Amino acid sequence: MKIKKFMAMMIAAVAVCVGFTSCGDDDDEDVFPAAKTIEGNYAGEVTISVMGSDSKDNATYEIKAVDDTHISMTTPSSGSGAMALPSITVNNIPVSVSNSSGAEVVSASISEVSGTITVNGAKKAYTFSDVVIVNTGKKISIAYSLQYGKMPMAIVTSFTGEK
Repeated sequence: MKIKKFMAMMIAAVAVCVGFTSCGDDDDEDVFPAAKTIEGNYAGEVTISVMGSDSKDNATYEIKAVDDTHISMTTPSSGSGAMALPSITVNNIPVSVSNSSGAEVVSASISEVSGTITVNGAKKAYTFSDVVIVNTGKKISIAYSLQYGKMPMAIVTSFTGEK
């Protein structure tokens, strides 16, 4: 009889210990999908290079989450007259997350994407190549080459900005 009571008490003690030990909420901060982390408007300086000739200006890029792992990037319009470049949106750029020196780095890249845009009633072809977006906190850097319309040379663009 003593053994049965002892075993019953042991089982009760284990049940109490297990019952009070829970998984708990170990998440100290909210975890967002990578695309949501990088989403936002970034203002900063853009450098546009055509055939080795550089031009710098202030610009704003818009990054939107398409889903948890893809973003869209909208470039700012620039120039004027015959040299006007409209705002173009590049969709479905894959996003990844890595760690660099203890800091989370959200990056997105796509090797090439082409499309057409209508400007003043005329269709213009464009090809973005080597698009690389790197985000660390509120800072972002964007680089790409753009072949636009009938231009025989690429427009090489680099941008650094903050939310």
